[in-house]
Amino acid sequence: MNLVFLKKSRKKPVVGDVFVFQLIFEPEQYRFGMVVSTTAIFSSFVNVILVYIYDHLGNSKEDFPDFTSKKLLIPPEGINTLGWSRGCFETVMSLDLDKNPDYKFKQHHFRGVARPDVYYDEFNNEVVNPLEPIGMRGLGNYRTVEDKVCRKLGYPLSKD
Repeated sequence: MNLVFLKKSRKKPVVGDVFVFQLIFEPEQYRFGMVVSTTAIFSSFVNVILVYIYDHLGNSKEDFPDFTSKKLLIPPEGINTLGWSRGCFETVMSLDLDKNPDYKFKQHHFRGVARPDVYYDEFNNEVVNPLEPIGMRGLGNYRTVEDKVCRKLGYPLSKD
């Protein structure tokens, strides 16, 4: 695995949670993500956790990205809680997104997996004119985040 173990947590992520993760290729540095929804619906999956993964490499867990820029490394990703319970994602603070609406996109759109020419919003409604950034409509986890980040950064994928 290309992710470094940080700290296990049984606490369920909530909207506004900012979390860090580390790649073995970037020792002593951190990548950042934020939980922007815990009620997304992807096909038959409900209460999907929608996260942003930022295009920012911090030198500490407090070296936060500029959340207002919404500069993402990969499109929004729908995941489960395994990243936290397995210790690969560590929540470092929580923000009130109601007081900071400019920290997230107004809409989230996703390309269908079985029908890639059909687009959906985060509540499983079909969308005719999707807006960027467009993610894939499917339930992922910390390993799919790891693979997408490594692909984007040009790092080798984990063999396990």
